[in-house]
Amino acid sequence: MTNEIVGYVREQVASSVRRAAAPAAFALIGALFVLFAVAGLFAALFFWLDPDHGPVSASLICAGVALVLAIVAVLPLAFKRSRPAAPPREDDALPRFVNLMAKSAPGLAPRQLILTAAIVGAALILSSRGAGRK
Repeated sequence: MTNEIVGYVREQVASSVRRAAAPAAFALIGALFVLFAVAGLFAALFFWLDPDHGPVSASLICAGVALVLAIVAVLPLAFKRSRPAAPPREDDALPRFVNLMAKSAPGLAPRQLILTAAIVGAALILSSRGAGRK
């Protein structure tokens, strides 16, 4: 029974990692390229302003532009509309887990039965915590 549960949990974790790894890697690489592009644009702005305004004024102008861009980027978060929560995804993990526990229960000792009941109860409590939220 323990091997089946461990195998099931490993299968769920592996599939979750596979689903999240590729988009996260592409997002990280994309963010890195955007960072280099923005740094290059600020360097170009500084060197364009330096001959006419001097290095101090050019750096202050670049800092002001960066501050305005940061405020514009954060502005949508300040006025974010609250959307209704997405409906929970129908996942058959809990029924499969309970079914596996029920199949293996007749061959368990009393202590193992108590532990199994505690695990199933904890799983039910954790799965029901998000069900009442809207």
